[in-house]
Amino acid sequence: MRIIFFTYFFFMSLLAFSQSNQKISLANAYYQKGELDKAITIYRELADDPQNISFIHNNYLEILYTKQLNKETEKYLKKVRRWSSSNIKYDVDIIDYYITVNDSSTAEKYYEEVEEKVLQNLGYLRSAAQFFINKQHRRFAERLYLSARERMQDPNAFAIQLATLYRYNNQKDKMVREYLTYAKERPGNLRYVKNMLQMSLKERDELESFVAMVMENMQKNDDKDLYGDLLIWANLQLENFYAAFIQARAIDKRNQLEGENSMEIGQLAFENKEYDIAEMIFSYIVDNFPNSKNFIQAKQQLIKTQEMKIKNHFPIDTSAIRNLTVSYQDLIDQIGLSNYTLEAYRQKALLHALYLDETDKAVEMLKKIINYPNAEQNLIAKAKLNLGDIYIIKEEPWESVLLYYQVEKSHKNQNLGEEAKLKNAKLSFYRGQFELAQEHLDILKKATRREIANDAMDLSILIKNNTILDSTQKALRAYADVDLMLYQNKKQKANQTLDSLIREYEEHPILDEFLWLKSKMNKEQGKYVEAVELLNQIVFDMPYGILTDDALFEMALIYEELIEDPAKAQEYYQQLLTDYPGSIFVAEARKRFRNLRGDFVNQ
Repeated sequence: MRIIFFTYFFFMSLLAFSQSNQKISLANAYYQKGELDKAITIYRELADDPQNISFIHNNYLEILYTKQLNKETEKYLKKVRRWSSSNIKYDVDIIDYYITVNDSSTAEKYYEEVEEKVLQNLGYLRSAAQFFINKQHRRFAERLYLSARERMQDPNAFAIQLATLYRYNNQKDKMVREYLTYAKERPGNLRYVKNMLQMSLKERDELESFVAMVMENMQKNDDKDLYGDLLIWANLQLENFYAAFIQARAIDKRNQLEGENSMEIGQLAFENKEYDIAEMIFSYIVDNFPNSKNFIQAKQQLIKTQEMKIKNHFPIDTSAIRNLTVSYQDLIDQIGLSNYTLEAYRQKALLHALYLDETDKAVEMLKKIINYPNAEQNLIAKAKLNLGDIYIIKEEPWESVLLYYQVEKSHKNQNLGEEAKLKNAKLSFYRGQFELAQEHLDILKKATRREIANDAMDLSILIKNNTILDSTQKALRAYADVDLMLYQNKKQKANQTLDSLIREYEEHPILDEFLWLKSKMNKEQGKYVEAVELLNQIVFDMPYGILTDDALFEMALIYEELIEDPAKAQEYYQQLLTDYPGSIFVAEARKRFRNLRGDFVNQ
């Protein structure tokens, strides 16, 4: 008899459950279709059984809100909260209801009950906070975390959760404090903290405020390396390489790292063309750590930095170039020619070829690198590309083609391979083989390295613009010839030829290209005013030309760096920003304009 009763009860329960499921499915279907009146009728019936609540709650509650059935909503939420007293979600829902109907005092009363429940069992904390966040009540989530922190008597507890809350609330000072707390507690997660800060601190004043806060923490705490690391990061965001170096140097000293962190800052300064700071940093490493693993690289980078400073001052001082070759040779003599000094040897070869007109000596040196036992493959490839360039200067282009193709093959789908293909395209261009050059360039427009893709695009546009409307290609061939003269350092001949071409093609679309080359020549000869006058013609006589924004930016650079007339430079940067907002030079022009205006005086 007992078995029969149990079986009967089981099947009746199963039947009821099946009927409830059918009703829930039907109500949800009405809800999905937007037939809310039909849906709510079924939901009301289902809401009388506690077992159905988890299946209908969200949809039913949304309909109640939509229809503004406030009394029914309140009654329903109190009922489900009573049935499921351990489910924090329903506590948060009723608090959300009272906030929605502007009854803040009742909402606060229920919040205090939730807080006490959470503090009695901290296992509820994260889910309760997340429920508040989902309802867009982050202030309650914040209060929960802070109360839990106080109850635990741990001022560092829940730092990452609070930092995330403050980040979403755009409370950046509070966010930074919590991230600093989290970083101090979990130094292994410092990279994550930096990533979050990088996403949040976009403006200069925010970064400067961050620096001040880190400095304050550094004075109060013993973990100097952690805060020093964060200061390095912040100063690099501000492009304040000197301040970053000061912190890197301090970390190196404390940990006896022989300039390791300083080396990284020097390299970044070099890449950002802050050559004075880079030179200072590399000199510091060379002078203080002559027996360290960083010495050779620092010494090479020091000479290379000095080289860049010389190359950016016109006209280039060949005696200073000669001194650089002596510096490279001194390093090689000190260490010996090896895999550690082959790069310095390559740099020295380029100085002999490109600035001292000693191409035969350069060829001999580069061949030595290429044939050096166990030399690094990328270095061999670079030496081959350099040797190919020199053969163009020596008017032996077939040797160049062979070397470029070797690198294309050995470094296929790599940056050096793409660079080799670009050089082959340029060589085809010099030789008037425009269709062959275009075939290379069409591939290179999708190059991995942006600089190569941009150069390929520029040359491709030059070819297309001057072959479509000029079937004879006479003007383009003349341009290719004079460009090759400049590459081969035949400056006097190139200068005379350009003067003639500018007169001959004064009505031709290619005129801006000739003016550009002539301006570049004048700049390199130290004739800055003449260079600007030619650029002026491009800007004001050809305002819709492809080189107009290039010319504006170049004029501003000449006034800023060479003529040293900041007011005039600022004027041209401003014109570029106003007239050519889509230019690739906009970001750099804006930075330089703000710097000249004095925005960064506290850097």
